[in-house]
Amino acid sequence: MIGFELKNVNPKNKKTSDCVIRALAVATGDSYEVIRDELIEIMKKTGYMINTKNAYEKLLKARGWDKHKQPCYPDGLKFKVGEIDCLIKENESAVVSLANHLTAVEKGKIVDIWDCRIKTIGNYYTK
Repeated sequence: MIGFELKNVNPKNKKTSDCVIRALAVATGDSYEVIRDELIEIMKKTGYMINTKNAYEKLLKARGWDKHKQPCYPDGLKFKVGEIDCLIKENESAVVSLANHLTAVEKGKIVDIWDCRIKTIGNYYTK
């Protein structure tokens, strides 16, 4: 199972509903403010709120990230976030969607403000 690092990249160290910004900042290596501002520009152009899948997928696509469908085992069971290391290359960055949350993989660890490794993976994105 992949490791976990407790880290909050929110510049005010707030625990709020900003998981999209935090996950994208961790995965891309850009600052929270850069990601926030880029998502705001996407919102201005498209009307999609910054924390929606439509907005963050536009950002990831524009930056050359690959989208992967929800992974399943041959018997139909779905992968858990803690098993993402079976799906990505060693030390590859990833953004992982799960129900009502987005998290990041950096340097072989889930980096987030809570440990979501037992949750089911939705789509995931790699670069």
